[in-house]
Amino acid sequence: MTLEIGLVYGILALTIILFATEWIRLDMTALGVILALTLTSILTPAEALSGFGDPLVILIAGLFVVGDALFKTGVAGLAGEKIVQLSKGNKVLALVLVVLVVAFLSAFMSSTGAVAILIPVVLSMCKRLRLAPSVIMMPLAFGALMGGMLTLIGTPPNLVVSQALQKASGQGFGFFEFAPFGLVTLLLGVVYLLVVNIGKLRASSDLPIADSRLTLEHLIGEYNLQGLIHRVRVPENSPLNGMTISEARLRSQYRVTVLAYRSQKSRQKEIKEVLASTRIIAGDELFVMARSIDINLLADPGGVELLAWRVDDNAHLSREVGLAEIMLAPDSRLIGLTIKEAAIRSRSGLSVAAIKRKGAILSDDIFDQQLEIGDIILAVGGWDSISSLKSASGDFLVLHVPEEFESVAPNRDKSTRALMIMACMVLALTFSNIPAVVVVMLTALAMVLSGCLTMPQAYTSVNWPSVVVIAGMLPMALALDKTGGMLLVTDYLSELLAGQSLLVVLTGLFVITSLFSQFISNTATTVLMAPVAIVMANNLGLSEMGLLITVAIAASTAFATPVASPVNMLVMAPGEYRFVDFLKVGTPMIVIALAVVLVMVPMLYAGSS
Repeated sequence: MTLEIGLVYGILALTIILFATEWIRLDMTALGVILALTLTSILTPAEALSGFGDPLVILIAGLFVVGDALFKTGVAGLAGEKIVQLSKGNKVLALVLVVLVVAFLSAFMSSTGAVAILIPVVLSMCKRLRLAPSVIMMPLAFGALMGGMLTLIGTPPNLVVSQALQKASGQGFGFFEFAPFGLVTLLLGVVYLLVVNIGKLRASSDLPIADSRLTLEHLIGEYNLQGLIHRVRVPENSPLNGMTISEARLRSQYRVTVLAYRSQKSRQKEIKEVLASTRIIAGDELFVMARSIDINLLADPGGVELLAWRVDDNAHLSREVGLAEIMLAPDSRLIGLTIKEAAIRSRSGLSVAAIKRKGAILSDDIFDQQLEIGDIILAVGGWDSISSLKSASGDFLVLHVPEEFESVAPNRDKSTRALMIMACMVLALTFSNIPAVVVVMLTALAMVLSGCLTMPQAYTSVNWPSVVVIAGMLPMALALDKTGGMLLVTDYLSELLAGQSLLVVLTGLFVITSLFSQFISNTATTVLMAPVAIVMANNLGLSEMGLLITVAIAASTAFATPVASPVNMLVMAPGEYRFVDFLKVGTPMIVIALAVVLVMVPMLYAGSS
C-alpha cells in the first residue's frame, strides 16, 4: 500500500465517521473531502471540483425541480386525498393504500417530498380511523424507499449505477429496468408490513389521539358552521344570470355568501375561487354558505336550483376555499364601521362568516354589526386570498390559519400541464436515445415555461446540500481509481470471492452496501460501491448490470436506522419511534430485498458482462 492510497483510505474513513455521526453537516463534510483531496495533491483542483460539472449532479438537481412542480400543481396532494376516500374506514386497506400511493409518488419524485406531502394526510386519516400514527408512519417511510426502486429516476442510487454502466459499457439502464426488483420487493414488503401490524390494525381504540393543530374541522365546529354549506345551480331564467357577484348582492339581500363556483363552460369542471368581479352564468354551480331558510328564500322565485351534496365535494371545495381567523389592526380605519360599510370582501377577497367578541360567537345578523377593537373575525374565501392577506400589511392581521393551508398547491390550476409534461418525460426516458440529463433538463424547463412553477421557485426547490454531497463524493471515486486504492479493494474482494458461487458474491456485495447505507448517504455509498461492482464483475466474469443493480437495491434498503434516510427522520417524531424500532422492523425488510436480489439477478443477468 502506497502513501497516497493510505491518505485516500484515511480521508474516506474520516468521511464515513462524519457522515454517520453528523458531527459536521453532510454538505460541509463533502466540501471537506474536496479540500482534503486537493491539499494532499491527490487530485488537481480541476479534478477535485469535477463533480459539480458531472451530468449526474445536473440530472438530480433537475429532478428536484420536476418533483416540486408536481407538489405545487397539486398532483401529489391529489394522490394523498384518494387514500382517505378509498380506505372507507378499513384500517388494513388504509395501510396498503398508504404504502402503494407513496411508492408510486416516490417512483417519479423525491421520496422525501412525497412523505412530507402525505404526513398531514396520514395523520388526519389516523385520527378518523382511531388509529395510532405509529402503525402507519413507518410503512409510509418504507413505502417511499421501496418506491424509489421502481424507476431509473426513483432514487439517486439508480442514477449513479446507470451513469457508471454508461461510462463502462456505453449504455445505461432503461427507465423501467429496476421495476421487476422494485415491484417484487414492494409486494413482499406490503405483506410483511401487514403481518407485523395486523394486531394493531385489528385492535379498536377508544382513546382520542392528541392533535393540537388547528384544522378546518376544528374551526367549523368552534364557530357552529356545520351544515351551512350548500351546492346550487343557476338556471337559464334566473335573475342572477349575467350578474357579477358584487351586483347580485346575495349577502345583503339573502344572507347568502358565495364561496366558490364551478363553471359549466370549463373543460376541467374544477372548482374555482369566487371574486367580487366573477360573473354568474347560467349552468354554473355555486357553493354557498347560508342557513337553510335563507337558501330556500333564494331558490323560491327560481333564483337557483338546490343540488344534492356529493361525497367528493368536501375535498374539492377545501382545495380552493378555506377559513382564517383575522382581526383588525389597532390603527385600522375600519374600526367602528359595520361589516357592510367596511366592504371586507372588496378589500380582501374574503367574506365574514362569524365574529368572536369577548368569547361569544356572533353568526346571525352580523352584516350590520359594528366592528370593535379585539373582535376576531372568521373569514372565509379562497386560499389565495388568505395567502395574500397573510403576507400583506394594512387593516387586517391574520391570527390563525388551519393546517390545510400548508398543503394547498399554489399552482393547482396547472395540474393537467404538469401531468402531461411528466408523461412526456417518462416516454422520452423509456423510448428515446436522448441522454437522461437532457430529458430531465428539458422537463424542468417545460415546467417553468408552462407556469407550473416560477424560476425563483425552481431555484428554491433544489436541495442544494444534497447536490453538494453528491458533487463532493464523486471525486472520492476518482481518487480511489487514480491512486490504485480501488484496484486494491477490488483485487482483495475478487480474490476472496474467487471460485465462490454467484449467490455468495451477490450476498457479500449487498451486505456491505446495505451496511454502509444505514449510516451514510445512500448516494455517497453508491458512488463508492458502483466502481467496485464493475471491477469485480470484470475480474470474476460476471454481469456488470447484475452487480450494479445489486448495489442500487442494497443502497436503497435504508430501513434499519432513523439516520439512514431523510424519510425515516421525517416520520420519527409523528410516529413517536425510537432507534430500536427501526432496527426491529427494518432489518427483515433488508432481508426481503436481499432475497429478491438473490433470486432475480441470476434469473435476469445470468450471463457474463
